[in-house]
Amino acid sequence: MKARRLVHRLGLATAVLIWIGCKSDPPRGTLDGPAIDAPAIDAPIDSRPIDGPPDGPSIDALPASCLGQPQCSDCIDNDNDGNIDTLDLECTMSLDNDEASFATGIPGDNIDAVLQDCFYDGNSGAGNDGCNIHVCCLLGATTVAQCPIGASQYNPANCPPPIGTTPLPQMCLDTCGKLTPPGCDCFGCCTICDPITNVCVDVATNPNTSPGCTQLTFSDPAICHRCTKVPSCGHPTCGGATCILCPGQDRTNLPLPCMGLPVCPTGVPSCEDGAPCPAQTYCDLSSKCCLAIVQ
Repeated sequence: MKARRLVHRLGLATAVLIWIGCKSDPPRGTLDGPAIDAPAIDAPIDSRPIDGPPDGPSIDALPASCLGQPQCSDCIDNDNDGNIDTLDLECTMSLDNDEASFATGIPGDNIDAVLQDCFYDGNSGAGNDGCNIHVCCLLGATTVAQCPIGASQYNPANCPPPIGTTPLPQMCLDTCGKLTPPGCDCFGCCTICDPITNVCVDVATNPNTSPGCTQLTFSDPAICHRCTKVPSCGHPTCGGATCILCPGQDRTNLPLPCMGLPVCPTGVPSCEDGAPCPAQTYCDLSSKCCLAIVQ
C-alpha cells in the first residue's frame, strides 16, 4: 500500500542484499536481523532529517546507513511534502524508489495493465508469488460490459470473491499477504484517508490502473480509480473501531475506544514506541507495524 503519510535504481535482488536500517547504530535487520533486513526506524520522528532548503540536508547530516538506499528508506523527504520514507503516503514499501507517486520506481515493476500480480513484491508476473487476477476484478466489474480494460480477457467468475468465485492460490496468500501494508489488499487496492479531513476512499494505487494518481489527487475518482478489495489477501481492514491505521491516518484519527494506541493486523508485530521488529521485517512508520521484506 502498491495500498501514505505516503539513489539509485537498484535491481530488486541487489536492493534486498544491501538492505540496512536508516539508523546510525549498527544494523539489526529491522532491529535484530542481519544486514539484509529492511530498516526499522525507532528514533523519534522529529529527530530524523528532512529536506529544508531545495537541495535538502547536507549528505554529512544523514546516517551512513541511509546513503544509497531507495527513496522510501533514505531518511530524506525526497518530494518535499513534509513526510519521510514510509511516513509518506506514496511510499508503498521500504524498497519503493519513488516517493512522489504510488509507483514503486523499480524497473519492470507492475507493467501489465490488465493482469495484476502482487503489488508489493517489486516485479511483474505471477511466477514467484502465484498472484494473478484481471484488473477488472479490482475495478468491481461484475459483467464483461462493465470492464473498461482488457474486456476480451475478462470472466468475472475467475475473480476471487467478492466479484467472482475463484479463490487465490495459497502461495499468493502466503507470499504476498505478509508484504502488504495495513489497509491494502495484495493488489494495491488501499483505503486512503485524507490526512486533514480523514475522509477515506478505496483507491486502486497501481499506476497502470490509475495513471497520475498521487496523494494530491486521490480524492478524484476520475484520476484515482475506486476499487473493490480482495479481502482474502493482505491486510485490507483498517480504520474505525479496528484501531488499525489506514494509509494517511495517524493516532489522532483513532476513535476514543482505541485510547490513541494503534494496533496491527492479526499476526503482524507492532513497532509502536520503538518496539523491535523480528528479523526479515522492517518497521513501517505510518502503520507502526512490522512488514516483511521482499526476498
